[in-house]
This record gives sequence, C-alpha cells and structure tokens, in this order.
Amino acid sequence: MEKLIVACVQQRMRLPDTLDAYREDLRRFMRAAANKRARLVVFPELAGMMIAPSLLRGTQATLFKRKDRAQRRQASLWDKLGGQMAGAAARLLNVDLRRLFQGLLDVNAAELWQEYVAVFGGLANEFDVTIVAPSAYLPDPLDGVIRNIAAVFGPSGELLGYQAKGLLHSEDADLAQPGAEWRVILTDVGRIGLMLGSDMLYPEVGRLLAYQGAEILIGQAAAMDRSLYEKLRAGMLARMQENQIFAAVSFLVGPNEFGRRLERAPFVGKSAILAPQELTPESSGILVEMSNVRSESVLAAVWDFPALQALWQSTDAPIRSLTSMQQMAPMLAALYQQLHRLPKHPEPHALPDHSRDDKADAQLLSLDDLPVLASVTARWPLSYNHHETALNGDLSVDDPQLELPQNEDEPAAFLRSARAHPGVEPHTVEEETQEMDALLEPTPKEEKGE
Repeated sequence: MEKLIVACVQQRMRLPDTLDAYREDLRRFMRAAANKRARLVVFPELAGMMIAPSLLRGTQATLFKRKDRAQRRQASLWDKLGGQMAGAAARLLNVDLRRLFQGLLDVNAAELWQEYVAVFGGLANEFDVTIVAPSAYLPDPLDGVIRNIAAVFGPSGELLGYQAKGLLHSEDADLAQPGAEWRVILTDVGRIGLMLGSDMLYPEVGRLLAYQGAEILIGQAAAMDRSLYEKLRAGMLARMQENQIFAAVSFLVGPNEFGRRLERAPFVGKSAILAPQELTPESSGILVEMSNVRSESVLAAVWDFPALQALWQSTDAPIRSLTSMQQMAPMLAALYQQLHRLPKHPEPHALPDHSRDDKADAQLLSLDDLPVLASVTARWPLSYNHHETALNGDLSVDDPQLELPQNEDEPAAFLRSARAHPGVEPHTVEEETQEMDALLEPTPKEEKGE
C-alpha cells in the first residue's frame, strides 16, 4: 500500500435505549470518516460498553437511560425535566450501573459478544472499511473469561482478530482478567498492533508488536483525569517514535456511568494521529490532534508508507535494524527478575537502619555495582542565560559553556524566562462535532445501490 487515509474517532460515552439508537449514533462518525475517504477507522477504549444498556432490563436501568438522555445537546425540555427526576430517583435508590452490568456479564455475556460482533462487523461491511472497534468488557472467545477486548473487522464484516488488555488499570480489576499475549492482526490496510490503556505505558509492548512486523500501532484509551491522559499520550508518542512506525490513539470522553462509585470523574483526552518525528511538521510526531479534551470529533490524516520505508533507510537512528535481541534479551530478563523481587510498597520501618553496624542488615548496592544503562552529561536546571539557545536546539550537552546557576535566584529567573517563550503550537487541530451532526449523506454502498 502506498498511502492510507486513517480516521480516528473521539467519542462521548452515552447510554442508548436500543441497539438501533447506538448504531445510528455510530453512523455519525462513520459518515464523517467516509467523507474524508478513510480506509481505516479507529474507535476508543470502552466505547463498546454502550451496547450494554440496550440489554439491561428493569426500572433501575431505565432511570440511568433517562438521565443520560437529558444530558444530550438536542434534549427537549421534557427530557431534561424527566432526566432530573430520574437522576434523583437513582440516587435515592442507590442504583449502581456498574453492578447492573456485572450482573449482565454473569448471566448473558455471550449475547453481549454476539451483539458487539454484529454491530461493528455490520458497520465495517456497510461502509466498506476496516474498523478497529471500541473495546468493552467481553467474554474471550477462546476461554470465555471476561477481559477488556477490542476487535478488528474487515470491509466484508469479518472478524480479523482481537486484542485483550494485558496490563489492567485499577478500574478494570473487578470486571476483567488480563490478557496473556500481544499479537499483530493482519488486515487489508496493514499489520496492526493494538494497545489498550496502560499497555501504552510499557516500551516492551510496542517493541514486541514491532518485532512481529506491525506497520501500525493503534492505542485506545479511557482516561479519568488529565494526568493519566498526559501519561498515555506521552507513552503512545514514545512507542511510535522508538519503533519508527505510524500510530493513532483514540480517547473516550464524557460521563463515566460505568465507573466505580467513588471514581466517576468524566473521561478526558485528545485523540491524535501520529507519525515519526522526521515525517511531521516541526518534528512534533503529530499529524493531527483534537483541540480539546471533552468534545467529539473525527480526525483524519494520510500515512505515507513509501516515505516511512525511505526513513528506515536514511535515518541517523536506525532503531529497527541496530537493536539486537540476542544482546538485549538476557539483560532484560535479568533486570525484570531483579525488579520482581523488589517490595512493591516498602513501609518506612522496613527500610535499612544505617545508624547500626549490624551485618544482618540488607545489603545495599553502590552505583558501581549496577549495570550502566546511560550517562549524565549535564545537570538540571540549565543556566538561565543559556535557555534560549537550548530551546532552539543549538546547545550541545557537551557545551563547555554550560553552567550551573551561581545563586538560588537564577533557577527561578530561568523558569520565568522559559515561560515567556512558550513557542508555537506544533500540531494541527480539528473540531468537527457540528460537521458530524450535519452529515446525512447515504453510505458508500447505498450510493452503489447495494
């Protein structure tokens, strides 16, 4: 494939009354992607949970649905009044949507999986594209164990593969078990490696997928606070750059009705389409990124695969060709064994007492005993009178003029001066919520009369 247009969906969590209502909501995003001629469409983590409300029965589930309906932009005055009453009743009855969903998984998980496949396989066939469907807590087709799973569907609606989240967040722990492996999924648009949530924070996951021949890294995320979003964004940028392949990350936004009772902060994030720094404006690594953390949108960008292959041949940091697993594997294995033996949360009283000369105390290693992984050539903060040169990329770490501040006021002066030079925003933004609402064109297959 020479070039590929990819669409990345930033979707808001809702509680649809029926599956047909959910499908129609998804078609808004699919029309926007089709209007941009996208051949690959990516949805966010946990957006597949919106299938569940249509399968929930009873008064308690109805209260949540009416409350959600009142929060929509197109809600009528009657819906808003009814939603306020439903929300008050749900609080009075101590209704917990997460507990209702757990009950659904206990008695009807198989139907949830069947509807998930039918909805997203049908959309892929309807719009003749490859879809990375949003993840949800679903039974693993191999063993029936509930996991956080995202599936990939081809243009004919066939299930091409799926990926389970391997490194669970605390929000996943009571609903799902971790996945056991990461595998590349073969599609018509390329070899896709999927990472869900916390998986993006670990370099080994991205490298494992890259060594299996992944041409595209896809991240799905549902972050409940700004700091987690920033970490996931930074992690995805790092996985993309260190493996020198194209990537996209899709974030869920909006209310978190399925969250733990004490942790229902709304989802936030800015979805983005990424490419190696050498192929992006101002070496940012970002082709396009959402403009804010709460709005819905569909972003689109072009991935130029010949340019990527040329980069692999010409780059001054040929990561894909110089990394030797024969050298790294034993070192990494030994390092992980050491880390596994460390206490996870050492208490203060468990720390060694250096005031005693007791030989039975835990042995401490000096820096000379540790393997050398990197070296430090300059200390932070930089001297404030060099900050502008450093920001422009003209200052080498070996610059003999690099100095430490001579008094305690200089670091503060450096920070004040740096804040006065924020630089230029390095990426393009799009805001398309209104565009999606206005797109009512027929689907590509409808135009063909199929």
